[in-house]
Amino acid sequence: MKEKLKERLVEVLAATYARVNWRRVAGRKRSTHDIFAHRIKASAYQDTVPRFIEKLCHSLSLQSIPAEPETIEMLDQNREEVLEALRRETVYYTLLAAKEARGR
Repeated sequence: MKEKLKERLVEVLAATYARVNWRRVAGRKRSTHDIFAHRIKASAYQDTVPRFIEKLCHSLSLQSIPAEPETIEMLDQNREEVLEALRRETVYYTLLAAKEARGR
């Protein structure tokens, strides 16, 4: 995946990760990384990137995320590559997103 595309994908995932109320979603016994990875993988089987984001947000009880529509459109123009990467490299993208979200 091109570096610019990867950066934008991580940016959107980090924005999502940062908005989640992890105390409510994860409780005490489950890892936030495990939950986020599972939700990404389950959502990555959508047809488009906007639908992926919609499903991911819904599964994490989010109404919205602070992402630019242009970024989502750019990711959607490369939807096959983006969604395939999320399905095959879920843990990697989870770790990148969590790291960036903590740095905010």
